[in-house]
Amino acid sequence: MSFFPQVARFRHSFRIRIFLALTLIIIIVIPGTGYFCYLQATRVIEKQLQEFALGSANQISKRVESFLSHHTFNVKLIKSLFENGLIDMTDDKQILQYFNLFQQDHPEFFNINFGDETGRFLMSPAQVPEVHKTFDPRIRPWYQGALTTLDIHWTDVYLFASTRKPGMTVSLPIYDATQKLQAVCGIDIDISSFSKFLKGIKIGTRGVAYIFDNKNGRIIAHPALVQQPWESFHTDLLRSVHNDLNSRDKQFGMSQFQGHQYFTAYTDYPGNDWTVGVTLPVSDLFENVFSIRRAIISLVIGGILLASILSYLIAMTIVRPLTRLKQGIERISSGDLDYKVTIRDPDIAATLAGSFNQMAASLNKSSKELRRTYGELAQNEKLAAVGQMTAGIAHEIKNPLGIIQGSAQVVANPDRPIEMREKAAQFIMEEVDRLNNTLTTFLDFAKPSSPKIKSIDIRLLVEEITTILNTQYPDHEFIITTPAKIPEIPADRDQVHQVFLNLFINAIQAMPRGGMIKILMDTQEQPHQLKIDIIDQGCGISQDQLQVIFDPFVSFRDNGIGLGLPVVSQIIKTHKGQMDILSMPGKGTRFTLTFPLVHQEDGNAATDITH
Repeated sequence: MSFFPQVARFRHSFRIRIFLALTLIIIIVIPGTGYFCYLQATRVIEKQLQEFALGSANQISKRVESFLSHHTFNVKLIKSLFENGLIDMTDDKQILQYFNLFQQDHPEFFNINFGDETGRFLMSPAQVPEVHKTFDPRIRPWYQGALTTLDIHWTDVYLFASTRKPGMTVSLPIYDATQKLQAVCGIDIDISSFSKFLKGIKIGTRGVAYIFDNKNGRIIAHPALVQQPWESFHTDLLRSVHNDLNSRDKQFGMSQFQGHQYFTAYTDYPGNDWTVGVTLPVSDLFENVFSIRRAIISLVIGGILLASILSYLIAMTIVRPLTRLKQGIERISSGDLDYKVTIRDPDIAATLAGSFNQMAASLNKSSKELRRTYGELAQNEKLAAVGQMTAGIAHEIKNPLGIIQGSAQVVANPDRPIEMREKAAQFIMEEVDRLNNTLTTFLDFAKPSSPKIKSIDIRLLVEEITTILNTQYPDHEFIITTPAKIPEIPADRDQVHQVFLNLFINAIQAMPRGGMIKILMDTQEQPHQLKIDIIDQGCGISQDQLQVIFDPFVSFRDNGIGLGLPVVSQIIKTHKGQMDILSMPGKGTRFTLTFPLVHQEDGNAATDITH
C-alpha cells in the first residue's frame, strides 16, 4: 500500500482533526500563558540581578574601605606616638618594643617598618642585624610614596623584601615640632588578608567578590587565592568576563563562559586605582524560572495525553454514528436506494439518520420517475435523430438524382449532339460515384466497424500522411514537433489514419492560399496518455459553428457532406480518447487529441498492448 494515500486519509480523518484541535488549544493556551509568565519572571529577575550585583559591589567596596581604614588608623596612631614623644625616635630598642606590642594586638600586620632620612631602618618582627644595617628604606615604594603624597599612602601590590611574598604597605610621614620630616612609618599587609576578608562575604549561593588593579589588571584579592588546591577556573572566568565587558564598554552585564551565563557588576574603589567586582552564576537566581519552564513542559505533555483521551471519547460518541451514516451513503451511492440507516444516539446523529432515510426514499422515487422519463426522452431522441438523418440523406441524394435525371434525358434524346450526350453520360457516372461515396460515409457513421486494436507508431503514421499531402499541396508546410522518444499507442491504424487525414485536409482547406500547419506531440503522466495538437493559421471557426460542427450533415463548405468531423469524433470515442477544439475567427484553429497509452476494454479494465 502506498504511503501517500495513507497520509491523505489521516489528513482528512475526523478523529485526527478533533485530536489536533484539542491538542492545539492546550499547546497554545498553557505554553502561551506559561511563556508569558516566564518572560515576565525573566525580566524581573534580570532587573533584580542587576540591582543585587551593583548593590553588592558598592557594599563590598564600602566594607573593603572600612577594612583598610582600620590599617590607616593604626599607622596614624603610630605616627602620633612618635610626634607626641611617647616613642623616642632615637631609641631603636624602644621602637621595636612598641612595634612588637602592636603586632601582638594586630596579627594581621605582616610587618611594621620605620625608616629615616639617614637610611636607618627598623622592622618588626626584627630581622638579623645585617638586614637593619644594609637595608636602605629610602628606595622602597612605601617610603617614596609617603614623601610624594606627604600624607597617607597605599602602595601598589609588590613583593616584600623580607619574605618575597606579594603585599601592600600603608605608610605615613613623621614630622617634628617644626614640621620637619624626620622619618616614615609603614604597616605591611599580606595580600591574602584581603582574600580572606572577601571569602567571608557571601554573594548568593556561588557568587564571589574580588578586587583587581586597573593599571595592569592584576587580581589583588579573590577568595580562591586562599583556597587549596588552587584552580585556574576562577582567574580564567574573571579574565573572560573582564574582556567581554571591556569590549562592550560596560560596568555590568551578562557574559558567557564554558557554556554558562554569569552576571558581573563593577564599581570603582575610592582612594585607589582599583575595581571591586561581583560575579555570580545566572542559574542561581534563575532556578525558579527554570522550575516554571519545567512545569510548562509537564503541563503540555499532560495536556496532550488529555487531548488524546478526549478525542477518543468524542470519536466514540460522534465519529461512530457518522461512520454508519457514511456507510449508508456508500450503499445508496452504489444503487441500493432501499437501504435504511439506523442510529439512536446521539440525538443529532439520529436526526441526521432520519433525514438521510427520507432523502433516500425521495431519491428512490425520483429515480424511478427519472428512468421512466429518460426512456421516453430516449425514444423521442431516437425518432428525432432518425428524422434528421433521413432529411440529410434525402437532401444529399435528391440533388444527384436530379442531375442524373436531366443527364439521362439528354442521353435518351437522339436529336442532341453526340458530344453533349457523351458529356451527359459522364455527369451520370460522376453523380453515381458521389452517391456511392455519400452512402459509404453515412454507413461508416451509422454503423462504424469495431476498431482492430494494435500497437502503432503514431509519429510514423503522421509522417506518412504529411508526406503524401506535401506532394498534393506544395503551398502548405507541415511542421512536426515531438520528444526524442514517443511511445506507441493501442489503436486501429486505418481508423486513426482516417482521423488525421480528415483533420489535415480541413486545415489545408481553411488556408486556400497556403500556410503552415503545426503538429505537436507529447506524453502526459496524469493521466497516462499521448497528447497531439494540430494547429493551423486559417480562417477559424465561429462560436455558432462550434456548437453544431459535430452534428451529422452539417457542413460549411459548398461541396462538403457534413460527416467528416462526426466520423472523426466517433473514432476518437471508440479509442477511449478525447478531442477538443479551440478556434478564433481570422486567427486559426487548434484541434487537441488525446489517446490513452493503455487499451481500455469495455469492462473498464486497462490492459497493456504487447508486441
